[in-house]
Amino acid sequence: MLEYRPIRELEYEYNADLGLSYASPVRGVWNIVHIGTLVPEAHEIFVCPSSCLRGVVLTTAEMGAMDRLSTITVGEDNILEGDMEEALQRGTERIIAELPRRPRAMLIYTSCIHHFLAVNYQRVYRILREKYPDIDFIDCYMDPIMRRTAPAIPSLWRQIHRLLRPCEQNKRQVNYVGNCFAYGPYCDLTEMLRSACVEVIQLNTCRNYDEFLRMASSSVNITFHSAAARAAKDMQLRLGQTWLPMRSGYDYDVFDEDLRRAAECIMIEPLSSEELMLQRTLTEEAVAETLTLLGDTPVSVDYTAVDRPLELALYLLEHGFCVESVFVDVFTESREVFEHLRTRAPELPIYQSLGWNIRRMERGHGAGKLVAVGQKSAYFKDTNHFVNIIEGEGMYGYRGIRRLMELIREAYAVEKPMRELVQIKGWGCSCG
Repeated sequence: MLEYRPIRELEYEYNADLGLSYASPVRGVWNIVHIGTLVPEAHEIFVCPSSCLRGVVLTTAEMGAMDRLSTITVGEDNILEGDMEEALQRGTERIIAELPRRPRAMLIYTSCIHHFLAVNYQRVYRILREKYPDIDFIDCYMDPIMRRTAPAIPSLWRQIHRLLRPCEQNKRQVNYVGNCFAYGPYCDLTEMLRSACVEVIQLNTCRNYDEFLRMASSSVNITFHSAAARAAKDMQLRLGQTWLPMRSGYDYDVFDEDLRRAAECIMIEPLSSEELMLQRTLTEEAVAETLTLLGDTPVSVDYTAVDRPLELALYLLEHGFCVESVFVDVFTESREVFEHLRTRAPELPIYQSLGWNIRRMERGHGAGKLVAVGQKSAYFKDTNHFVNIIEGEGMYGYRGIRRLMELIREAYAVEKPMRELVQIKGWGCSCG
C-alpha cells in the first residue's frame, strides 16, 4: 500500500491502526505522564516491568519533573511468588515514607501484567486509604492492550476527576474538562462567560489541590475534545453536574448554536445577533488577510494540531487556500464533512502517519514554501514553515480561527527549527 491515497479512494470507516505501525520522531503529543502532572500537589506512581518504566522515566526527566514521579518495578519473582498486591502496597508505603513532603493525592498506574494476573489492586487501595486518610488515592492505568476498548488518555481524564467528591453546586461556576491547554482569550465561550461574571475552573490553571477540588462545586462541565467525554459523563452520573459538549470545528452556524446552547444551559444572556455577525466579519477579514499573504502557497494539515483536520482542510479550501495534503490515521469527524471534502477535492492526498509504509516516503514538498499546520505534516513534508501547536492549544470559535490565521501568517513569514522542535516530548507541557 502507498503511504497516501487520494480521498476519493477512501471509505468513511478508514482507520490506519490495523497492525504494524510506524513511530516517527514527532513527539509533541501529550501522554498520560504529562496529563497526570496537571493535578497540583499530586504524585504519580507507575507500577510496571522495567522495560515499560523506561519510557515513563525518560518522559518525566525531559519535563524536569522527577520529583513528581516514583516507580515500582514488577519482576519475574513477583509473578512466580504471587505477591503482586503486596509489592504494590509495600512499594507505595515506602515511597510515602521517603518523599520530602506528603502529597495531597497519589495517581497509581498499574499495567497490563496486573490485568493478565487479575490482581486485586482495589483491595490495596482500600488498605492505603485507611492507613493514609490525608492522601487521596486513585487508580490509573497504563495498559496499551486496552487501547481499543479503554484507551489510556480518555480513561485517565475520567480517573483524575474521580478525585472530586459530591458537594453543593454553584450555579455561577463551570468547569472546562479534559484539556491539555487552558482555554482563554482565543475562546469565544470563555469571553462570553467572563462578560457574564461566570467563574471558569480548569485543571490547567489550578494553583493548588484545593482549587482543583473546587471543580466538584461547579454546576456544568464543558468539554471541547472527544477524549474528555468519559470524564464528563462520569461526573454527570457521580456528581450530578450537567455535561455540555462544545463542537470544536470551523462551521460558523455550529458556533452560534453552541454558544446559544451554552447561554441557555448556564442561564446567562446569549450573545446578540449583532455580536455574532461582528465576530463573523472579523473572522472573514482575518482569513482574507491570510489568503492574500499566502496566495497559492500549499498548506498541509495534520491531526496532532487540531481535532478536526478534515473540517479544517474543507474550511481552507472553501476560502481559496491551496490545501496540499492531510495527515490523519482515523476519521473521527462527521460523515457529512468527509463526503463534502471528498466531493470538493477528490484528489486530496490523505497520508497515514502511523502506516508502516510511510517510512519509505520521500520526505519533502518540492520547490518553494509549504506551510504546515501541525508537527507531523511539518516533519513528513520537511518544512520549517509550520504552526507548532498541539490539540488546538486553547482555540475555539471565531476567536480561535482568527488566532489560527495569525499563526499561519507567522509560520509563512518566519522559519522554525523543525527538526529540533518536533522532538520535544509533550510540547508546551508544564507541571505546575
